[in-house]
Parts: sequence; structure tokens; C-alpha cells
Amino acid sequence: MRHTTQRLALLAVLVLGGACVRPAVSPPTPSLGQLIQGYERETSPYYPLTASERGLHQYDRVLANDIGDDWIRGLKEICTRYRGELRRVDAGALPAKARVTYDVFAYRLDLCVESFAYPWTLVPVNQVGFSWPTRFPILGAGRGIHPFKTVQNYEDFLGRVDGFVLWMDTAIANMRLGQARGITLPRDLVLRVIPQLDAQIVANPETSLFWEPIKHFPSSFDDAARRMLEAKYRRAIQDQIVPAYRRMRDFMQNDYLPHCRATAGFGDLPDGRAWYAWSVRASTTTDLTPQQIYDIGIAEITRIRAEMAALQAQITTAGDPDLPRYGSPEALLAAYGNVRTSVEAALPTLFGRLPRSGFEIRAIEAFREQSMPSSYEAPSLDGSRVGVFYLNVSDARDGRTAHVSRSLFLHETVPGHHLQMTLQRENASLPDFIRFGWYTAYGEGWALYAESLGDELGVYTNRRDRLDMLINEEFRAARLVVDVGIHEKGWTRQQAVDYLPGPRGNAEREVERYMAWPGQALGYKIGQLKIRALRTKAQAALGPAFDVRAFHDELLGDGGVPLSILEAKMDRWIEAQKSRRP
Repeated sequence: MRHTTQRLALLAVLVLGGACVRPAVSPPTPSLGQLIQGYERETSPYYPLTASERGLHQYDRVLANDIGDDWIRGLKEICTRYRGELRRVDAGALPAKARVTYDVFAYRLDLCVESFAYPWTLVPVNQVGFSWPTRFPILGAGRGIHPFKTVQNYEDFLGRVDGFVLWMDTAIANMRLGQARGITLPRDLVLRVIPQLDAQIVANPETSLFWEPIKHFPSSFDDAARRMLEAKYRRAIQDQIVPAYRRMRDFMQNDYLPHCRATAGFGDLPDGRAWYAWSVRASTTTDLTPQQIYDIGIAEITRIRAEMAALQAQITTAGDPDLPRYGSPEALLAAYGNVRTSVEAALPTLFGRLPRSGFEIRAIEAFREQSMPSSYEAPSLDGSRVGVFYLNVSDARDGRTAHVSRSLFLHETVPGHHLQMTLQRENASLPDFIRFGWYTAYGEGWALYAESLGDELGVYTNRRDRLDMLINEEFRAARLVVDVGIHEKGWTRQQAVDYLPGPRGNAEREVERYMAWPGQALGYKIGQLKIRALRTKAQAALGPAFDVRAFHDELLGDGGVPLSILEAKMDRWIEAQKSRRP
């Protein structure tokens, strides 16, 4: 009976199903451009600040809850789906520029999917500048990427306040979960966070950083608009922002701190070694292991210290004067402005393309200068906001003095971060995920390489300027050793502080940064070594035909890319240059 039933069913299919049963048809293969457009459209709600910068103003009121379950689930699905679709594109058939875009897109999607294997959202708060409790006041004070030029801008920020409150409450819930799973911040870091939270808990809204836009209304605002916004911002600060900081502060002090771990590194967390190894790969965009990174650091320290010793001997013999020192933040900022003039005049000798947008030099706000090193923030695309070199001026306060670090200037501004990041953002031929993308090894590697250009630019006018550059380079090499030491080898915070060269206060601040941000400090030296190796390779291959301006323009021409993709791209460029030689 069973066989009869099967035969009847088969007959029915043959007789009736001719119009119903067809061979499966694969959907058409999408183009690379179509995939990128779809990806950028679907991910815009997940990165609303970037979307606003791209001109998608429907996101101007949004601050994404990027540690919430919905955000994680949604972005993971998008990255997984587009990764599968991209694999259907024939990469080998693409022209050279499109192949770079394909490779960066594939890398980005892989990194996105892999990142969800690790519980980053359970440690969402830290003392350095990439955590919302410290970033949001900068945004709210009008010193970040959110503009305060129209009444609508002011209204939009209040929407982001709503998002910030949700983020803070989600962070508390996540950290409670982290406590239950044995995943917490080191106690030393929480002790740094609590005073930062205290700084935002004010009795009078007019003393809050979030009141700054109210103090600096555009002249076009009429009295009615001013009164309306004053009332709304007063309520937002009193009823939303300060209570959110107070809830976070009370949780961190009374609940979280007593249960924090006493250890420094990720190696002490559940699955922490694998978590750290992934962080190393993500930061360096290489397959180097922590041990290999450690060994490179030891070798680089040895090389750099030999150069420093030789240079110090020359300084002693020649009796070179000490670098000038400045006893106030204002005098120090002015001195950096003088360096700027000489550097900008020399840039065309090494670069054919320069950014259109400018930058300014500002002191880091007092509330975060004890935990935040000097840094750079890129300009807006529409030209309404220039880039900012945030200088830590704490050493020039309270009767102390500081000298100008020309290598720091080269790193943070031109030809370092400002030149590289602004050229990338101004390059309209790049897809937005590259224009606004960031890879530590490329971006920080370029900036560290830029420090070495001081001699070619003629701005290291004193041997001590070059010695300062070597001191900074030794510091970056020591990071390779210290970061791996903390997270892989079980070093204590004190061991790391003792190993790191430089003033003790700076060493403590830096070590605590590595504790909060595992792997990030590795990208600088690894990226610099790769860029320097690519230049050496190009000079050897091209000989007298090597053009440093053309080399730099090509290196920067496709924006920030992972190091393996950069090397393949530059190898193709070298071969193309060789084929053009007579």
C-alpha cells in the first residue's frame, strides 16, 4: 500500500506539476556598488553620528544604543548577510581601485561578524575618551561633531539626550550581568571613572558643560527661541542628564567597585586569552601573535636606544641648548602655533595633495586632562567645523613648565592625522564606509611614520627635537612589550608602569589606557614599520625614479585600509611605476 501511494503521488507531480515544479533559480549576482549602497543604507541607523556627517539628517536626533541587544542582533544579521552576498562577487574581475574597495569591504564584514564573539558590551564604561560618559559632554558642549548653529540643531541634541540616558541605563544593566559572569573592569580604572562622573553631577544646570551651547547662542536666535531652549536645556540637565550620571556614579561606587577585579589584563577574564588575541589581530590588521608582537617590541627598543645614545653623545659634544619651556597653557598653545607655520610651509616638498579643511589647536578640558592624552578630531564634511588638535596642557599648569614636542605636532596634525584623515574624508570617490572608516594600524601607523618626516620637512631644528622624536618612538615600541605583558603574560599594573619609559604620571595614565583598551596601542608601531618597509621597498625597486610625493599620494589615495591590503596595493603601484620607466 505504501508503494502504491508513492506511485500515485509521483504521477500527480508528473501530470499536474509541470507548471509548479521548476529547477531552483539562483538570484542574480549583485554588483559591488549595489552591495555597498545597500550596506550603507541598512547600517545608517546603527551609526547615526556618521550618518549625520554624511548628510542623512533624519538621524540628527539619534544616539544609538550600541550596547543593547537589539543593536547587536540587528548589526550582526546585516554583516552576516552582506558577507555572504559579497562572496558571490568575482573579485578577480574587478579593476584595481574597485579591488581595493572589495578587499576593505570584505575585511570590514569579517571583522564585524567576528567581534560579536566577545562580550565587549559587558565592559562599556572606561576612563578614556571612547566611552559615552566622557564623550557625551564634549558633544553636548558643542566641541564635537554635533552642530549648534540652528534652533533645529539644539532641538535635535535633546533627542540624543534621550538616547544617552537609555545607553547609561543599559550600561548599568550590562555591567551587572558582567559581574555575574566574572567580567569586570579592573578596580584601578573604576577609581578613575568615578571622578569623571562626579564632574557632570551639578546642582546648577548653568554650571554644566551641557549648558555651553546656551551660553553661546548664535546671534540670529530671537528672544522667544532663546527662552524656549533655555527652559528645555534646564529641564534636560536637571531631569535627565544629571540623574543618569548620578545613577551611574552610585552604581559604580557602591555596587560595581567592591566586585571589580584586582588584576590588570584580559588574560584573567573568562576566555580572555582568545579575546586578547582577537584584539591584537583587529588592531594590527595582521596575523601576528602576541608573542611575535612582544619580540618585535624588544628588538625595536634595542635599536632605538642605540640611536638615542649616539644622538645624545652628539648633543653633549656640540653643547646643544635645551628646548624652550613654557609656564602657562596659553604660552604653550601659542608656541605650537609657531611650529604649525613652519611645517605647513614645507609640506609641498613631500605631498602632492593636501587637505582643503584646516584645523585649530585647543587645550583638553580640565575635567579630562588627567586621563586623556593629546589627540585629534577630524573636521566635518560640510566645512562647518575644522579639525581639532586637543593638546594636553596639564604639565604647563600650577607652576610647572612644558616644551613643544614637534614630533607630537607632526603626529596629530600635519602630515599626521589631520592630513591623512581629512584627505580620506574629502575624497568623494570613496564609499562612505571607507571615507569614515578607521583602522588603527593604518591611521596611527601613518601618524607615527609622519613623526619621522621631521628631518625631511626641516622642522627638527635642534638635535633635541630629533631626540624627542626617538623618545616618543621608544615609548611606542615599549607599548608592544607592555600591552602584551599586561594582557598575555599576567603583568601587574605596577610592573607595566615601571617598564614604560617617561614620567611616572604619564606612564600610569598610559598603562591604564592599555588596561581599558587592549591591543589598541599595538597598531602604532606595527603600522609604522609596515609603511617604512613599503617605502624602503619602493626606493629599492625604483632607484632614482622614486618620487616621494607620488609614493605618499598613492599610499594615502584610497583612505585607511588594513595593512595586508595596503601592501598588496603598493606592490601593484611599484610594478606599475617600473613598467613606465624608459
